[in-house]
Amino acid sequence: MTAGRLPAAVREDAAEPDRQAGEVLRLFDAKAAGWAAKYAPDGPLAARLVHLSAAVARHARAGRRVLDMGCGTGELARALAAAGFQVTGCDVSPQMLLRAARDRGRCAGWVRLEPDWRTLPFASAAFDVVVASSVLEYVADPRAVLGECARVLRPGGVMLYTVPDLRHPVRWAEWWAQRLATWTGEPSGESGRSPWPRYRAYLRASRQRHRVRWWLAASGWAGLRPVAGPADGARSALRLLAFRRADEGSGESLACDTGTGL
Repeated sequence: MTAGRLPAAVREDAAEPDRQAGEVLRLFDAKAAGWAAKYAPDGPLAARLVHLSAAVARHARAGRRVLDMGCGTGELARALAAAGFQVTGCDVSPQMLLRAARDRGRCAGWVRLEPDWRTLPFASAAFDVVVASSVLEYVADPRAVLGECARVLRPGGVMLYTVPDLRHPVRWAEWWAQRLATWTGEPSGESGRSPWPRYRAYLRASRQRHRVRWWLAASGWAGLRPVAGPADGARSALRLLAFRRADEGSGESLACDTGTGL
């Protein structure tokens, strides 16, 4: 081996997070134009907006500082700001943020993250609540991201995030589709109106599919303790999990929440 050069396998492993970050950026930049319509009253994500807003209100009072991580075009951030929260939104997609900034409303501001960011550009203990809706499935290292979320939370602050619920039938189908997406090559320019290229891009970007116990362990590693939430018998493709940053020296013990559906 030539001195000063890494083996090819090591170089490929090091490049993998950057490659995934690029895939995520392209995926959401491409979705930006139609993203806000998904949260319209008759849109497919309207109920998610209501559910997440209610979850934040359940854990924090109006006036608290909220970080909407992965804010997209800002629908949740604006809803929370209208409810009296001090909200900052951040995202890796410049196209999403461009549309979010067109209607700032009461939000404190919009912050762009680099696709391969490692450190959030906020001071420690800057927020009372961090919300990450459908974000962690797209990151290369969820534990590192959770660690950063814990850092910017004040002691006793609340972390809310959603992840794919592997119990849902749509996730079973995606498991097989993801393997097909891995086996097939890049789509050709002759794919026409087939939805497969877009769906394949989503499957390749959404890689973090784990059981709830994995997420609980990863959050615990970051210093986040699960908090109890209301029972929800509805089965959803997403699962909402709630945590609190350990209040150092309090010795508090919080009940484990298995999560609610969205």
